[in-house]
Amino acid sequence: MATNTFGRRGVVAPTPRASFQPVAAPIAPRPLSSEETLFGENKLLADIPFLTIALIFGLVLIFALQRSLAIDIARDGSLDVRSLIAQGASGYDLVVGRNEWWRIGLAPLLHGSQGHLIGNCVALFIVGVRLEPLIGRGWFSLIFVASALAGEAGSLLGNGPGSVGVGASGAITGLIAALFVASFEPEADADQTISRLKTSLFFGVPALLPLAFGASGNVNYYAHGGGALAGAALAITPWLAFWSYDSLPRSAGMVLLGGFAGSLICAGFAAAHYRSYIADAGQYMRASEMPASTREMASRSTDFVNRYPKDPRAHLFRAIYFIEQNSLGPAETEVQTAMSLATSDVAGGSVRSVAQALLAQLLLARGRSSEAKAMAAEVCRAKLGEVRRMLDKTKLCG
Repeated sequence: MATNTFGRRGVVAPTPRASFQPVAAPIAPRPLSSEETLFGENKLLADIPFLTIALIFGLVLIFALQRSLAIDIARDGSLDVRSLIAQGASGYDLVVGRNEWWRIGLAPLLHGSQGHLIGNCVALFIVGVRLEPLIGRGWFSLIFVASALAGEAGSLLGNGPGSVGVGASGAITGLIAALFVASFEPEADADQTISRLKTSLFFGVPALLPLAFGASGNVNYYAHGGGALAGAALAITPWLAFWSYDSLPRSAGMVLLGGFAGSLICAGFAAAHYRSYIADAGQYMRASEMPASTREMASRSTDFVNRYPKDPRAHLFRAIYFIEQNSLGPAETEVQTAMSLATSDVAGGSVRSVAQALLAQLLLARGRSSEAKAMAAEVCRAKLGEVRRMLDKTKLCG
């Protein structure tokens, strides 16, 4: 069995057999780094994914801070979307439309709920246990940071303008892709290769396969795709350049310092905007107030409109009430109001799409089919699975 020295320092090569070749001049020993001095003599310590554990610990601390600063928490435990926006969530309308580029450095560190955080941390730990000792902490850090940024780029390019997203899944998918590439390291034995491939495919397939079918739903698959491309490209770079992962020092200090400094700068911008976003959020329904059913939306719609006249969702609920009363004219008016309000609302992108779809159906029900198809056209092009399915039932997206 070949000795596995891939991506590791301090591993002694096997003693060569005697031969009649001339003996080469001895090479002067190089000085050991502080990390090699600390871990090089102890394989057990060298294989412990300290960086992975530190990243998980950091994400947990950040989420605890998120919860303490959240405006409200929904019944399912998710943080209010306006809290996430105030804390640094990203989206095309926010990053490009409002020129708030600092969100790119914060969104990958935030999570929308406890379940979201746990799922990402479990994947990060399982992948990190296999990848960090294999490629070293320097490459691991570089791939994590680069994949997080590439994931943000993929999210901005692939998702609809009104989408808002948070999460470290782009960075983690980059690590998954890197593990897949690194699994083909020639000096690993068959068991190691199979274990690494199984892990990368177990997490990678569900993270990326939906991209082939439109990537609809609440999961940010475009962030996964961007992160995976960056992770795979970085992981394969040493092989293409004919040098090893050891060419980058195992110490992750500079990479992590740069990423940490960048995130702190972005957090400073978030803090400067935080108060204005929180003040604006007071004019909208809180997450815990959201109705659990269509019947509840209709029955409470008058109260919502009176208390939150600027919230497009309140007018959308009122439109549902009028539809149930078969009053299509007033329903159309309320939907148009919801669309108008959603245009100027930082969290109104998805509401506007739903309102457009509902208005298209109202127009169709009132015999204005050409207007209905024109209204539905933009929504049909958008990557919103539930809304698209709603329009498909009435053949407005044909």
